[in-house]
Amino acid sequence: MKKIMTAAVLGLAITTAGAMAADGGALFKSKGCAACHQASVDTVGPSLKKIAQAYKGKEGDLIKFLKGEAKPIVDPAKFGIMKPQLNTTKAMSDDELKAMAEFILSH
Repeated sequence: MKKIMTAAVLGLAITTAGAMAADGGALFKSKGCAACHQASVDTVGPSLKKIAQAYKGKEGDLIKFLKGEAKPIVDPAKFGIMKPQLNTTKAMSDDELKAMAEFILSH
């Protein structure tokens, strides 16, 4: 009985962690990113499509940018608008940043 209970709790923990890590779209919206970044149209910031094209195959570089450890490569002229938002992304966990990067790169 103890083994079954432990397996059930472990399975739930893995499922919950996986669900949290995989929800980059929800993070993108809840952190306010959607206010400036649309799927395929440049607005205040570059579109997700444009960002995904620039960072194709470079998920690590996108995560570094979101951590404030790399310069912008998509639209450097608009970086001043993004600077305050970097405080939000810098405070995110590595798992959250990975999930958000995967969401952005899926466009």
